[in-house]
Amino acid sequence: MSNASSNQAQQTNSPSLGVLVALFAGIGATAFGGAIPTHVLPSCLKRGWLTNSQSLEALNWCQNLPGNRGTNLSAYLGYCWRKTQGAILATLALVLPGSIAILVASRLLSELPQQIVQASLTAVTAASIGLILELTWKLAKPTITNYIRFLVAIATFILVGIFRIPIPLVLVVVVPFAWHLNSKTQKNN
Repeated sequence: MSNASSNQAQQTNSPSLGVLVALFAGIGATAFGGAIPTHVLPSCLKRGWLTNSQSLEALNWCQNLPGNRGTNLSAYLGYCWRKTQGAILATLALVLPGSIAILVASRLLSELPQQIVQASLTAVTAASIGLILELTWKLAKPTITNYIRFLVAIATFILVGIFRIPIPLVLVVVVPFAWHLNSKTQKNN
């Protein structure tokens, strides 16, 4: 498909300005960080607003430009579909729900006694650590197939997570150690 027909197809299948703002406002209210493109692009593909190649191009632009990927994506798609007005409104729609939520939460927290705020933040921290540990275990479990890999995983966790040793330094120490243990195990087998 030539560039002219690709642009023409993009213009005929693009959302109205109201739909564009509603899409990004909804995503801004429910997603954050690196997850935003994973919400936006499939939704646009499903609705026929983007082709696979346009989706990859949009993802490429939002990842390679400096700044937040979600904000870059909203500005890029808003501009593709509704020019400058679309870029501005899509970006504002994405950013405003989270900004308002933070302002409201900070206002509410400032009214509470310090002990309650501290206890709440400690509980959120504990929940976050639990979620991170669960995700780490789910990702690591298929790769930990023997005791050497288990020891490497535990050592890496302790060195990086507890002692805060930089990852490159840990790799310089742990990888040769793991290689040595693995080669010894293979010789014994």
